[in-house]
Amino acid sequence: MSEPPRSKIAGTPRSPQKRGGARGPGRPRGQRSEATQTRILDAAEQLFADRGYDGASIRDVASGAGVQVHAVGYHFGPKEALFDSVVARRASFMTQLRRQALEDLRGASGGAPIAIADLVRAYVTPFIESAGHGEPGWRNYAVLMGRLANSPLGTEIIAKHYDETARTYLDEFCRALPDARPAEIADGFLDTVAAMLSICARTGRAERLVGRTSPRHAARNIERLVRFQTAGFLALAAPDREKPE
Repeated sequence: MSEPPRSKIAGTPRSPQKRGGARGPGRPRGQRSEATQTRILDAAEQLFADRGYDGASIRDVASGAGVQVHAVGYHFGPKEALFDSVVARRASFMTQLRRQALEDLRGASGGAPIAIADLVRAYVTPFIESAGHGEPGWRNYAVLMGRLANSPLGTEIIAKHYDETARTYLDEFCRALPDARPAEIADGFLDTVAAMLSICARTGRAERLVGRTSPRHAARNIERLVRFQTAGFLALAAPDREKPE
């Protein structure tokens, strides 16, 4: 098995520059604008995570960011566009890391199918490491993505920002598991994503169930998830056995 791909987690991704031209030296107004955008995105991210899309208003976001209500619309447009920007900010960061990890694995494999454990690790590591490095925004984002994964609203927005990369990984899973049904591989992949989001949300339930006083380190969470999901994927390719009478 190849070494785990090393993702380069650099903290919170930069917020998009929505209005105005490129910043240059001596343009403090542009710097203030970017800082305002970041505050708005951070406040919206937390509110959407805590209350869901319908439970968070633009006025709530403005209050949380410490700006006037009109500033939210100026930088991001209507609520739907703001919500999309919140998801897109970290989705683009995840996509970059996951694609690079997959390219590294392809290069190391020399054209042979990539090991299932390596595929699982490459997909989940960037998200779990990001959520575990201490910046609270990533935990809010993990909670938000958990909400999206279980709501009609989430189908379209997840498809927009995540499906292209997910399909690329699914192609590799199918190459590695030629005897498994593609539909079952897709189900297993979604189970992996759900488990990843549950780990990152850090609700504390696992600690309460087993009496741990603190959550496990991110690296241990990753390797436990990799082992568990790898076994599940491999089971999909196992020959069907007759059920006992």
